[in-house]
Amino acid sequence: MLVIITTPLVSTDPDKRVEVKVRFEATEPPLNTYKNKEPYIGTIKSVKRIVGPNAPGETCHIVIDHEGNVPYWEGQSYGIIPPGENPKKPGMPNSVRLYSIASTRYGDDFDGRTASFCVRRAVYWDPETGKEDPSKKGICSNFLCDSKPGDKVQITGPSGKVMLLPEEDSKAKHIMVATGTGIAPYRGYLRRMFMEDIPTFKFDGLAWLFLGVANTDSLLYDAEFKDYLKMYPDNFRYDIALSREQRNASGGKMYVQDKIEEYSEEVFKLLDEGAHIYFCGLRGMMPGIQDTLSRVANARGENWETKLATLKKNKQWHVEVY
Repeated sequence: MLVIITTPLVSTDPDKRVEVKVRFEATEPPLNTYKNKEPYIGTIKSVKRIVGPNAPGETCHIVIDHEGNVPYWEGQSYGIIPPGENPKKPGMPNSVRLYSIASTRYGDDFDGRTASFCVRRAVYWDPETGKEDPSKKGICSNFLCDSKPGDKVQITGPSGKVMLLPEEDSKAKHIMVATGTGIAPYRGYLRRMFMEDIPTFKFDGLAWLFLGVANTDSLLYDAEFKDYLKMYPDNFRYDIALSREQRNASGGKMYVQDKIEEYSEEVFKLLDEGAHIYFCGLRGMMPGIQDTLSRVANARGENWETKLATLKKNKQWHVEVY
């Protein structure tokens, strides 16, 4: 059951917590409120480029107004159906694309009306001509990044339970690993933990974020995360891997798994103590991460496959890749 409480939640310390204008209470996460054949029609509220000039590619922060009609929980996804005809199925609408939501259930304005997304514009460069091939560009990502305030967008969902933030234990430890736009669900987690004044969830555990991107200009929501470091140094850790600017211990490019390896003793100790670990980003991130974790486990005299099975059994292992 969903109850909407319109009494504002006002923080006693406005420098640390933000007023939430509408509060959602539900015992179960909403799932598939809107289906592909009958999507909800939302409205683009804003589109903002959030990477610097030297970032490879363009990433945008996109806010969609759903008027409070498509509630979701942190860690869930919306489906977006871009306008137009499916190029692979003439006469049929475009297929739905899933995007992790990058805001808490209250949205960026804390009024329960919006959902935010972190979207990288997908383009293809022909290696022979050295030019962009518009026929192969990502249909949905370009639609979203090109959108203007007031444009309409078809929404399905919300969907997903794997990345829901466990809130039973306010002192729990959470290790979050992201590459690129895989940062989306963690932005929602961290805003809920550190930005909002929520009587039902007072976080006093540890949130440890590992983020891998190409360079400094590619960092996403970096200012927000650095603010949390200043305000909550005992509850938040933030480590970045810049593949085009940093070197790992072997002298190669620094990827997110290399940064995890630097702190592997602490990471494994936290996992042994019951910490949750999350992975979100491109599917190609996982083999390198798994290899690193396996190597570290072997060096510790542990069998990684056995340890991984235990983490999954204990519901400590959360993966969402695309």
